[in-house]
Amino acid sequence: GDKVGSSEAALLAKLGIRPFSYGLIISTVYDNGSVFSPEVLDLTEDDLIEKFAIGVSMVTSLSLSISYPTLAAAPHMFVNAYKNVLAIAVETDYSFPQAD
Repeated sequence: GDKVGSSEAALLAKLGIRPFSYGLIISTVYDNGSVFSPEVLDLTEDDLIEKFAIGVSMVTSLSLSISYPTLAAAPHMFVNAYKNVLAIAVETDYSFPQAD
């Protein structure tokens, strides 16, 4: 809660109300029929960043494999398309400034 000023603290002391704190200790985690130890909740910022990066990588891979444009896959799609254009230019002896 909010911090208590000195006058409020004096009034609460006269009323016999003392400061307290409370907490919760997790003994197990239950999710969709599975039981886990409480350590599964001990995530650091680096863990979250790593999991996010893995997720982005999976979305990119899936998008590329089904040729579905997403923000993550678009740069790779353009590079792959450019490589295909260069391969066609080499095979057909066609030249253009960006291929030279």
